[in-house]
Amino acid sequence: MQSSQFHHKDLGIVAGSLALVLSILLSACGSSTKLPAPTSQAPVISETPLQTPTQQIAFSLSGTWTGVAKNGDLVMQVTIILQPVCQVGDICGTYDISLPCSGSFVLVGEKDGIYEFRAVDKSASCTGEGKDFLQLLPNGNLEYVSRGVYGETLGELVRSHTISSTPETTAQKTLIFDDDGSPDGTSALLYLLVQPNVDLKGVGISYGEAHPAIYVQHIGRMLDHFGFPDILLGAGIDGSLSGNEGFPEWLRQSANNFWGWPIPNAEKTYPVQDDADLIISVVKQSQEPVTLFFSGPFTNLALALRKAPEIRNNIAALYMMGGAVYVPGNVHDFYPDSANVYADWNPYSDPQATKEVFESGLQMYLIPLDATNQVRIDKSDTFQWREGGEIANFAADIYDGLMDSTGKEEFYIWDLMASEVMLNHALCDFTPLHLDVITEESDHFGQTVVVPNEEPNINVCLKPKVDLIKQGLIDAFSNSR
Repeated sequence: MQSSQFHHKDLGIVAGSLALVLSILLSACGSSTKLPAPTSQAPVISETPLQTPTQQIAFSLSGTWTGVAKNGDLVMQVTIILQPVCQVGDICGTYDISLPCSGSFVLVGEKDGIYEFRAVDKSASCTGEGKDFLQLLPNGNLEYVSRGVYGETLGELVRSHTISSTPETTAQKTLIFDDDGSPDGTSALLYLLVQPNVDLKGVGISYGEAHPAIYVQHIGRMLDHFGFPDILLGAGIDGSLSGNEGFPEWLRQSANNFWGWPIPNAEKTYPVQDDADLIISVVKQSQEPVTLFFSGPFTNLALALRKAPEIRNNIAALYMMGGAVYVPGNVHDFYPDSANVYADWNPYSDPQATKEVFESGLQMYLIPLDATNQVRIDKSDTFQWREGGEIANFAADIYDGLMDSTGKEEFYIWDLMASEVMLNHALCDFTPLHLDVITEESDHFGQTVVVPNEEPNINVCLKPKVDLIKQGLIDAFSNSR
């Protein structure tokens, strides 16, 4: 969860019908290393200047394209996403190549169906200068040619509706989801429900924005309504191991009311077990290693590891939204007079639990404020989500309501983004660091800190690929009928 920065309980749900404004991506770039000459015959592309019309060009090749490109013996994965229209001289999108190399594309011109682009905003790993060409082939695929100081790269890409996947993305994940009853955490759960490669075994609620025993019933009703009545439910203790108060009570009352959203199956109650015990039983009984996703405080996991430390052996990885590594924290969102400008809400809500989890030896991936601060969506994004089914519409309702209630035209997607990155590591560059958390009472209480010269214990997402993340959500929700 993250602070939603709303200042009243009313989260009116408005289904925006704004004009669709796409700002998508496109990709191709040159390696900083000079590569060998290609072994295959290159297509003939004129080096004479292409036409540069002043009107916007309608791209018949708009969409998401993925495939393999080769430069000599070097083979690389390429993802290209093109917007529907583009003005010559404008950025038409971004690119992502597995060298790694990424950046943005400016349209130079078009001639005889061949589009020329110039790479800008390039990552440090692709400094070579060159030209990039795209052409729609008769078979419906996209021909990709990149020519420069690095030699010549050739590929044929296929149009798809999903972002190019890493091995982590395509593998089936047996998953436990744990949140503290936040709006963005609930939207992250909705996102995971529409993922075919996720086997969601359990949903737990920790003490944070919500009182666990109350909010978990809302989640049970929601899951039942959407056709997932067999997912196990867990409620954590109504407090923290650190004994601090955390979020203000008026906010928890809003969570008690399910944030003003319609409550399906309101007359029903659902069986719930202690959340730490749920984690233990699911992990022990699973034939496959279990992935954990935590977007609230880490209280329930710390308790589970205290009770049954042997479950470490069957946990594939832990993904966490939380922490502020090199950026300010956000406790002051609800306590503006607080001198603590360092801590993020999730570690702050239970620093002792955070410390125990950080020291657990698990394979861990953290998506902190450093990364989530860079990614925001607006109603042109949620408008496109609504092409999907009922789950996608509810996710759009959540974010449209947050934007309406706060008067903001854009909104952060903390937990939602973290759940997407969990399923696709290509969406963020991870940096291994050794992190600790301050548990002593002070203005730094709950701060995540980097410990230099220590063996890294956590892989930290610091450089998210913003446009790919936003487009991935559009693809996932809009195709979730």
